[in-house]
Amino acid sequence: MLYQNICKPNSFGDMVFLRRPESIEHKRIKDLISSKLEEWFGASIKEYPSSGHELDVFAVTPDGISIYVEIIWSETRSNFFRDLNMIQQSDADVKLVVVSPKVLNKEEYNRIFSKVVVSQRKIGFKMYGELINGQRILDEPEYLDTKFKETVFSLINQARLRGGFLRSWAEFKPPESPKVDEVPERLFSNIFPVKELPRIIFSSPTQMRTEPEVFKSINNNVEVPPFILKRKRLYTFHDIKSPDSPFLPIISKNNIHEEKVDEWIENNDTRNDLIRLLNLSLRVFLLERHYIKYDKRHRRFICLLKDGRSHYFRWRARERFSSKALAKEVYGKDGQLLYCMHQAASLRFIFIDDKVFLKIEPTVVFTKDGHKPFRYERLASLMSRWIPRQYNESYLNLVRFWAKYLSKLDTVITISAGDQRIVIDTQPAMTKIMVGISKE
Repeated sequence: MLYQNICKPNSFGDMVFLRRPESIEHKRIKDLISSKLEEWFGASIKEYPSSGHELDVFAVTPDGISIYVEIIWSETRSNFFRDLNMIQQSDADVKLVVVSPKVLNKEEYNRIFSKVVVSQRKIGFKMYGELINGQRILDEPEYLDTKFKETVFSLINQARLRGGFLRSWAEFKPPESPKVDEVPERLFSNIFPVKELPRIIFSSPTQMRTEPEVFKSINNNVEVPPFILKRKRLYTFHDIKSPDSPFLPIISKNNIHEEKVDEWIENNDTRNDLIRLLNLSLRVFLLERHYIKYDKRHRRFICLLKDGRSHYFRWRARERFSSKALAKEVYGKDGQLLYCMHQAASLRFIFIDDKVFLKIEPTVVFTKDGHKPFRYERLASLMSRWIPRQYNESYLNLVRFWAKYLSKLDTVITISAGDQRIVIDTQPAMTKIMVGISKE
């Protein structure tokens, strides 16, 4: 299972990933190291915000050499790999890692850490080559002022002599920002204008309080249109006055209201309910297709293999037709299945002012065999190979691909909403600016 962090703003106003509660040992080591760095250099900070994370201890010398100390106390794989990722993302000049004895005794962790050290040194960072035993910091009062201090100052001296010559912070001059070219530029987005919305929302009182109760009361073999329950009423785009409406057994037939969608748009209290109904209609529309499923946990739609085999969709990408793999098997040189790659996307309706748009955020999902997910460290490796290739043009092509897939190569995406419909343009919203790169 993929380990998830919680993201919230800190006191600096930055969005940071919060960790699991720290142990007493973790907090004590952090306090001890922070106080020593402040004593040696005059400034240090705990839980320093950087790149969407909180670094354990961060300090800067008077001449501008930055020092980062990360403490890894929990021996879980998700915690270890997450903290290694933070270390690699940090731009600190000097990096040290303090660990618990349990982490220190894991041969696999030491091997992976050594690889990180090599990669960090190759790009110029000064990183201590061994995991530091945090228990010594707790048990030996003199350790911080002897061995640890010697290590820190040695790395700082190396940082000062990068490339064999002295670099003073005072000598550093930021490059001048190049002037932009005044050329027309078109900027495409990943939102698509909704050209037509349902006109009416039907509602009626009901004794049902949860969705499972509704499905249980209605024959499961009957197709149930999208609906929401609120204020002891059932709301839907479906005409519940119709004699063949599946909702008739659970509503008050003599108390049916019709409300205009335009009125819901103007009312802030009902806007979110309208979006819920639209998104439910979108979900039903997608799940009616074969070989696609909804990942409720991550709120995304995932393309599946077709009868256990690779699944392709033929579409016109710019000037020519090509086949795009919705889901495919990837084999090694020995013919063994390595993994399956699935196209996926977060698809949802949003408001911008009083207009509704469909937002498409493509991504990719990897599985072992078309169904079983990978462990975090294997997944991170596969994602790191795929994501860096997604520059603006390739990402825009993925956005356009999803629009064409949803429309079945039509110029609009048409989604049934009860007896009404939602119509979406397959051309993304765009704008023109007079700023660009003339030689591009």
